Amino acid sequence: MRVYRTQQYIRPDLQAHIYSRELLSNVRKLKGLCPKQTKFCAVVKANAYGHGITEIVNILVRDGVDAFAVATFYEALHISTMVQGQMIFILEPLNPSQSVQEIQACAQKGFHCVLASLDSLKYVRESLQSTSGVLKVHLNIETGMGRCGIEPELAQQLLEQIDACPNLELAGVYTHFATADEEDLSYAYEQQDNFERFLNEHRLKDRRILIHAANSAATIKMPRAHYDMVRCGISMYGYYSRRMQNPPIELTPVMKLMAPITQIKSIPAGHTVSYGQSFTTQRGTIAAIVPLGYADGYRRCFSNTAKMKIGNQFVPVIGRVCMDQVILDVTDIPNVQLGQMAIVLDNDHDSPCSAYALADMADTICYEILTLVHAHVNRIVH
Repeated sequence: MRVYRTQQYIRPDLQAHIYSRELLSNVRKLKGLCPKQTKFCAVVKANAYGHGITEIVNILVRDGVDAFAVATFYEALHISTMVQGQMIFILEPLNPSQSVQEIQACAQKGFHCVLASLDSLKYVRESLQSTSGVLKVHLNIETGMGRCGIEPELAQQLLEQIDACPNLELAGVYTHFATADEEDLSYAYEQQDNFERFLNEHRLKDRRILIHAANSAATIKMPRAHYDMVRCGISMYGYYSRRMQNPPIELTPVMKLMAPITQIKSIPAGHTVSYGQSFTTQRGTIAAIVPLGYADGYRRCFSNTAKMKIGNQFVPVIGRVCMDQVILDVTDIPNVQLGQMAIVLDNDHDSPCSAYALADMADTICYEILTLVHAHVNRIVH
């Protein structure tokens, strides 16, 4: 038995199986859509979309990934000892809530950071002025996303001040699409036109910087937006932002989530099951209890609607999903056994317990289903 002696609690029998071959295959297929010179940035924020940031980075550092994108300084620091010369790009804009030591560490470690305001630039400049550090910065140009981008007029001022500061180096200019995953790409192309206008006005294509715009959806659907680098998250893990008819590449899910049956019991017909009496058995029922619930990322709204897979058969979730338990109706499963593993999240797009199917039940997107898989679930790499 493996004993876990880390500060972070891991439950070994809740198992997220991570398939290296599928991950690397998805990356190769996405890269195959791009010109050879286009760099590939693997987005590993949010614990690598629930797959395990340590596990995913350790797989990808060996196979042609040029950069990693994370949300925060702390994620960057976590993976910095794992990367092998690849760029680490922090998506959260630099801001005065960060300590001077964080700003200086970003420069020292060569992290690529985002500047989003004149106030932040002033703070960063003051944080670095007594050092010899040079911080690599990217500007996120507002083209229609309406989130963290900088309005073009303000971006022009930032460009001038970055060029005038010996502690700052302009390393990239980018934008982010709001609707690249929609069937109608007209707004995305309008954003790209806005971006092109800014690039041309400031002759940024003539500078030795990274120009980037494409997320996963744009990498697949908008070849003209590939520029110098693409930033792929969800599709690297095997999913289209939205399910596509006749996609140009076939993606395979990278993760399968499993949990054991820890109790089997008989429940008579006409008996209610779990909290709130939301389910009543219509027959004598064999129930199996699986030790996983909403505290592990399995949402309460899956009560009485979701299915799990045991062997080759799908069985319904009955009664309310509890904090750390789910009840399954296994009456029709022959020879069900204690300790037998149930597939909670399948690595098959068409499965009734796929991330797409669960997202539909929860009225959400597959991203949320994946990122909900708790960090204490044991990631097993194949």
